[in-house]
Amino acid sequence: MAKKQKPLKRTPLKRTPLKKKEYNPEDFKNKEYKAKKYKKKEYKVKDYRELKKREPKPFVQLTPKEAFLKLAAFCAYQERCYQEIYVKLKEWKIDEGDHYAIVTLLEEENFLNEKRFAESYVRGKFEYKKWGKRKIRYGLLQKDISEKMIQDAFNSEIDEQEYFSTLAELLKKKWTDLLEKKEDNFKRIVKATNYALQKGYESGLIREILDNISKEQN
Repeated sequence: MAKKQKPLKRTPLKRTPLKKKEYNPEDFKNKEYKAKKYKKKEYKVKDYRELKKREPKPFVQLTPKEAFLKLAAFCAYQERCYQEIYVKLKEWKIDEGDHYAIVTLLEEENFLNEKRFAESYVRGKFEYKKWGKRKIRYGLLQKDISEKMIQDAFNSEIDEQEYFSTLAELLKKKWTDLLEKKEDNFKRIVKATNYALQKGYESGLIREILDNISKEQN
């Protein structure tokens, strides 16, 4: 039989009491002592942009069916136009011979409808961003939407009376802000006009509304 080992004897650790540092109050009056003893540590800032860099993911070639399914989800989330679809197809390096078949299938399944896209774009930019027709038209032309389709979208989505009242409300708010800054009348007109032009509204309509506002103020 194996002999039982004797338990090891553990010697208790000797703990020496910590000595408190004694400070002379006169030392605190000495500026050299302060600078020497209590100088702030300087830390070097690391460039974390280098740490964030990652190796690019390996490119995985999609099949036409996989591309169609991804584009269907892309269109279901938000209305899209042809230009956005072709950009995705080129980005995924789908063979150009399959582009027409994929786009046609998206149309047949009602995922892609450029008329619906134009109407949604006009409605969203006017109602939420308060853009004027000039700016909306430019945005749609950049998406390769035809002028006729843009005009049809304006006719169906923008009520002329609401368009006028929206611009009037924007200009009244801007005019009030300029009054608080104590600008003279000419500067107010110039700044309010530039503001409305940047929002995409027509200069004739802006002038008409500003004339009414300035007359009301006088």
